[in-house]
Amino acid sequence: MQNNWTLGVLVALSLLAAGCSTTSGGAQYKAATENVIAMQEQLGDAKVKLLDFTAAHGVNDSHMCRALGTVSIGGGKTPSQFIHDALQEELFMARAYANSAPIAISGRVDAMTFSSVAPANWDLTLTLSSSNGASFQVQSLYEFSTSWNATGACKNVSDAFAPAVQALLKKAVSDARFKALVKQ
Repeated sequence: MQNNWTLGVLVALSLLAAGCSTTSGGAQYKAATENVIAMQEQLGDAKVKLLDFTAAHGVNDSHMCRALGTVSIGGGKTPSQFIHDALQEELFMARAYANSAPIAISGRVDAMTFSSVAPANWDLTLTLSSSNGASFQVQSLYEFSTSWNATGACKNVSDAFAPAVQALLKKAVSDARFKALVKQ
């Protein structure tokens, strides 16, 4: 009887610990060639710098996935920081970033949700604003594969964040309004 009770407690503790794990990993960001080319075409020789990116009131920077815990998007960054750093990397690769630039761009994440069930997706909305007064908003719905089990599905959510940001930035830098952000 004692052994059954001990076994039951161990099984319950194992399930509790498994239910509280966080999804780990998240893909690191890699600048997308097509985004870099679009920036070069839009900006020419213009240089910009980035200010902080924030999350709009009510936008959650910490997302729970099923019963597994918080989704990790990689590097211990908030999603707003991740998007900022991704845009900075692409501007740098396009040779359009300079800390001394007279024009500064800031960003606000206006919406950020995901679904880990079919159709699995990240739905991201971003407003970019320039120190010159120009601003515009873009929205991107990035679909990805899911899994029947929670561990696999939540890992897919985490892994899909970087390509979802690439798709969001592609919409932003390909938009004709992006050029207006750097005009003096």
